[in-house]
Amino acid sequence: MSDLGGFSMFDLFREEAETHCASLEAGLLKLEADPGDGGVAIEPLMRAAHSVKGAARIIGLDIAVGLAHAMEDVFVAVQDGKEVLVSERVDQLLSGTDLLRSLSELDETAIEGWSTQNGPRIAETIAAL
Repeated sequence: MSDLGGFSMFDLFREEAETHCASLEAGLLKLEADPGDGGVAIEPLMRAAHSVKGAARIIGLDIAVGLAHAMEDVFVAVQDGKEVLVSERVDQLLSGTDLLRSLSELDETAIEGWSTQNGPRIAETIAAL
């Protein structure tokens, strides 16, 4: 991995994922608490998922790219009026957010084991989304 001022590319991914997962969680929990709240904009949630996807792509974390992409697609569908975020869908998005956050909490050497262990759950989450 490249070294950028003492930070590896994985460290930079970790920072991006932690920041954007916090935004996703806060926005999704607000939506879950008040589904009719028009004050929760979908655009920032879509951008957060998009940013995690890009950060994961840069370091070759395909499993995270796929999950973040599926989440982003849901937000785009909501923006386009093709889908309404119901409680079940919010729960699925929160599950995806939890998976991405747990990945960001790992040491770089633990990624392969994490991917193997969580691969089925990620596949289920992507399929549900």
